[in-house]
Amino acid sequence: MSSEREVSRMFIRYMQQVLRNERINIYRKHLEAIKEAPLEEWLLEEIVEPGHVEDFVLTAEEIAHLESFIENDRLATAIATLSTADKMVLYQYYFSELNDVEISSRTGKTSQGVNKRRRRAQARIKEAYENM
Repeated sequence: MSSEREVSRMFIRYMQQVLRNERINIYRKHLEAIKEAPLEEWLLEEIVEPGHVEDFVLTAEEIAHLESFIENDRLATAIATLSTADKMVLYQYYFSELNDVEISSRTGKTSQGVNKRRRRAQARIKEAYENM
């Protein structure tokens, strides 16, 4: 009786190992399929030389009137309440994707000052937006 149990246990362990290995093989094939997926030609060109970004870069004068580029009227009105410096920080943070340290090095302010200005501008926008 014990030999029959031992054979059953060995068979179960063997099947567990086979299933584990098969799962690993399926996972590896899936990874290879992802690596071999072709990229669109336009996407490859954008990765090498992103040309569309320059089309949307705003000048300092355009940033001063940032609300004119926003389609949502309530949001545009809320942004119009901000100073030019606030708009500049928000533009650099959200569009140019610069962090506070990078913005501070461009503006000559401290990173803490930039962070504080950004947070206050966000609060002003929220307050103006909600009070309309």
